[in-house]
Amino acid sequence: MGKKTKFSIDLKLDHIKIKNVTIDKNGDYHIYAACTATSITCHKCGKIIIKPYGQCKETIIEHLPILDDRVFIHLKWPRFICTNCEDKPTTSFHPDWLNENGGCTKLYEKFALKNLINSTEKDVAEKLVITEEIVAGIVNRNIVTTINWDEIFITRMGVDEIALRKGHKSYLTIVSDISIIGKSKILAVIDGRTKDEINPFFSSIPKRIWNSLESVTVDMSACYFSVLKDTANDDVIFDRIVTIDRFHVAKLLGNAVDKERKKVTNKLKEDLKSEQETLEQVKSTMWPFRHHPDDLEEDDKDRLKKLFTLAPSLKECYDIRENLYLIFESNLEKKDAKIKIDAWCIMAMGYKTKGHHPFEKFIETYYRYQENILNYFTHRHSSGAVEGLNNKIKVIKRRGFGFRNILNFAKRIFLDINLKNQYIPNLQST
Repeated sequence: MGKKTKFSIDLKLDHIKIKNVTIDKNGDYHIYAACTATSITCHKCGKIIIKPYGQCKETIIEHLPILDDRVFIHLKWPRFICTNCEDKPTTSFHPDWLNENGGCTKLYEKFALKNLINSTEKDVAEKLVITEEIVAGIVNRNIVTTINWDEIFITRMGVDEIALRKGHKSYLTIVSDISIIGKSKILAVIDGRTKDEINPFFSSIPKRIWNSLESVTVDMSACYFSVLKDTANDDVIFDRIVTIDRFHVAKLLGNAVDKERKKVTNKLKEDLKSEQETLEQVKSTMWPFRHHPDDLEEDDKDRLKKLFTLAPSLKECYDIRENLYLIFESNLEKKDAKIKIDAWCIMAMGYKTKGHHPFEKFIETYYRYQENILNYFTHRHSSGAVEGLNNKIKVIKRRGFGFRNILNFAKRIFLDINLKNQYIPNLQST
């Protein structure tokens, strides 16, 4: 058998001197060390004290693993007595590299958090052979969800909601910094979406931040508009930055047009129930109808063509929807886009089938939020980044089989999204 290769390793821990190292039957390393500290700051008066006063009981501290084997450091921390204070209190030495409760090093906590990204507390506990409570404690000590506005400069903000539990009318409001493409971050995870629930966060945003914002991308939720208008406290700023995302505009229009499709196809199915071959032309047209022509395969285009032959009015309805899409796709300035959309509204108002007007509600909504919808043409900002963050948050929720504690959920969101590149620096942003 060849000789084993030996090497030395820097533990990156100061104030200790290694006396002995053993390896137990599990292959774990046990490092027995002595503390070399000769002074400490008195916890009561804050002065430096140097007079020793015995030692604490032995502490076993877990450190970073070596070659996948666990590492435990055995230490007795020295105590020092203060001769400056009248009651002569004692203070135990606590190095900077030790975590708050003294059970592991801060480097180990960072290692645990790195393992926790894209995983669950249960999985990490099993891999590191510790308890879920220890993992939860590491998260609580290291992940902060409060915002220091003095350290933040934002040009684009996104506001959206996600359902916490389906069917329970339980929602979270997600506020995000989407200033830099590919580097979106979470600013807040708010329990609820009502004005009273979200107002405290928005009220905390400094005026400096409002003045620096180019856009705040939102959906058409009335409570978001009300809160943003109150906290901006300036109609000019509000009208300039609050932007309704084109995705929500398209969704509203798509729902109106799809409702017309359902009405027409149901009537066709009733009229053609005795003509099976013709009826086949109506089936499987929902997906191609909901998409733009350029996104369709030839087979889907053929299905649409056959449907429109049977229902010419539906073709007109489809074309009206596409005309508005083309306006949003064009490189228009805000004032020109307004002229084009106003003309589109007049044209769309002329479409009626048997007294029913599928575009009426959409046009009413457009004029109610016109200024904020048209803001899209100023900076071309959309909620694509916001939707991407929401999808990541939903994955975190599913991975953890739901979260009962909102703060714990928020901490996991901050870890997996905001701090991912910090703990895994070589990972490409997604």
